[in-house]
Amino acid sequence: MSNYVGIPILLVAAVINATIMPELRLGNGAADLVFLMVVSWALLSDVRDGLLWAVVGGAMQDLLSVAPLGVSALGLAIVVFAASAVFGQVSRGNLLIPLAVAAVGTPVYNMITLGLLRMLGLSAVGLGQGLIYVTFPATILNLLLIVPVFRLMGALHGKAYPLRTRIE
Repeated sequence: MSNYVGIPILLVAAVINATIMPELRLGNGAADLVFLMVVSWALLSDVRDGLLWAVVGGAMQDLLSVAPLGVSALGLAIVVFAASAVFGQVSRGNLLIPLAVAAVGTPVYNMITLGLLRMLGLSAVGLGQGLIYVTFPATILNLLLIVPVFRLMGALHGKAYPLRTRIE
């Protein structure tokens, strides 16, 4: 049941990414709410749930953008897998690891998606320009938003996976 909770949440996040976030830019970069939610859930849950959220969130994001289906999902899946491999599950009270994952994951995710779009001939922006003008400002915005999003996702994760006590 808990994985089904993610579908409407990621749909709303993808719609906000497509409509509101482009208006809240720093330079040419915008915060990526789907990225933040997927990374937060991946840190709070196991790698399977994180990858599921990455594929669903990336697909929803691609359906609402001009990117081919799967570009965002692939970038998110790579970041989620790497974060899960390095950090595993993180407690809801830990705020340093989500900051580290956002600081490293945002450039990795943006470079993967930009590289894929360039290979498909759908982007005229070079990797260097994308890094300076899009990725760096997006990383700053994601760093500002990761803590509140992680706390919100932690509360949701606590409702979806309540702690069970065992009496022996």
